[in-house]
Amino acid sequence: MRKQLRIAAALLAAFILTGFVFSCSNAGNKSSSDQSAAETDIVTEADSTSELEGRKLIPDNLPEADFEGRDFRIYTRESYLYEVYTEEENGEIINDALFVRNRTIEERFNVNIKAITTAENSDNSINSLVKSVSAGDNAYDLSSTIVYTSGAVITNGIYLNILNVPNIDLSREWWINGINDKFRIENSIYTVVGDMCLSTLNLTYAIFYNKRLGQNYMLPDMYQEVRDNKWTIDRMIALTTDIYSDINGDGIRDSGDEYGFTGETATNLDVYTFAFDIPIINRGEEGLPVLALNSNKTIEAVDKINTLYWSTGGAYICEQGEWGTEIAMFKNGNVMFATTWLSQMFGTFRDMDDDYGVLPYPKWDESQENYLTGSMDNYSVLGVPKTAEDLDFIGTITEAVNAESYKQLFPVYFEQALQTKYARDEGTIEMLAILMEGRNFDMVTLFSNQVSGLPWVFRELVAKKSTDFASSYAKKEKSAQKGLDKVIEAYLENA
Repeated sequence: MRKQLRIAAALLAAFILTGFVFSCSNAGNKSSSDQSAAETDIVTEADSTSELEGRKLIPDNLPEADFEGRDFRIYTRESYLYEVYTEEENGEIINDALFVRNRTIEERFNVNIKAITTAENSDNSINSLVKSVSAGDNAYDLSSTIVYTSGAVITNGIYLNILNVPNIDLSREWWINGINDKFRIENSIYTVVGDMCLSTLNLTYAIFYNKRLGQNYMLPDMYQEVRDNKWTIDRMIALTTDIYSDINGDGIRDSGDEYGFTGETATNLDVYTFAFDIPIINRGEEGLPVLALNSNKTIEAVDKINTLYWSTGGAYICEQGEWGTEIAMFKNGNVMFATTWLSQMFGTFRDMDDDYGVLPYPKWDESQENYLTGSMDNYSVLGVPKTAEDLDFIGTITEAVNAESYKQLFPVYFEQALQTKYARDEGTIEMLAILMEGRNFDMVTLFSNQVSGLPWVFRELVAKKSTDFASSYAKKEKSAQKGLDKVIEAYLENA
């Protein structure tokens, strides 16, 4: 694995110098022999073209069709319109790539991609969707909803089994099967994630690292720590312990001082189950989901994260009402390590004064095979409402939108991230490759509300400065199992 990552990083660095931009979503989609052959073909073409052009040469194998100007209606929240639709080109590279993606599909298939947006919050937007489809309204061809609220769509039986929709090929590069495989029970998948869902990239969590502070406190080369398999939670605790300076001179530990670590008591804590390879739901002997969180490793992990947050003397933790302060502290150069999502690279941190790097979340220990991370539970998932009347049409355009996102849109996001002032060094590129290789997912994210909020146990306990996992889990276990049983029943009944 380490050799593969070195090769991937080297290729990535070379590709960026020629406009070749990295994307993560083809991992796990093909057999090694098929993928090797495909990569050989692509690299041959890429010798004389940019990666963007090389991707365009990959056929989607969709049948040619003329849909006579029909609207392809996508239900989404207004804040996620960047994944779906823009009215016109405006010179902003990401907006224009979205426009060209849609225009390519519209001209090829003679369709109109139309966004039907809602300003409702996540829960209310799901309720509106369920109500509409349950009433038999054929208002949408494809739905894009927030993952942690979307379990209700499945338990209410309003989505079709994606595996029964023609022309959607989940083996292709533009489908993120690290997620899709987790959302499957037997021969049914009701929500999927593809490269159209740019939020999975935007919301991937990482550890951001201030290089100036690292030098000031004589830390080792953090990229080499990762390469040498030393970047573990124990190592992170050791490196951040007692790093504190009252730089504003007010005698108070506040956000204006200097710290070793900052984080918040919310979604960044959810990622530690992914990072430490602690499953919340596993596959049982019969292939059906079973609860798996209750383990000695989970108990130890809760203890270690509490230590990182509250016991080192080197951390400033933002609690409810203060969330967002940790991001400002890192941008201002007040903290050495901060947990946040990748979109900060081409947003908040773009004009940061200090040089910074990006690290994966730490491993549990050195015996863990890979560095792992996760995305915030606000990424988009796609589904086809059961009111759909023309599955050939819906399958074709859904596949095309994700294929063209892989070819034209997803790479632009990486290009924007990697062309920032501080993110073009080869080491950062290598770390991003490790992050993308190691994105980890769990079916439970989709059914957070149905299983009594099990994905949020870490954030609930750490926010209370509690290590009493056993009591917390005991209060949830019965209702979580009941909820999981209903999820399994919904899958099997609607297959």
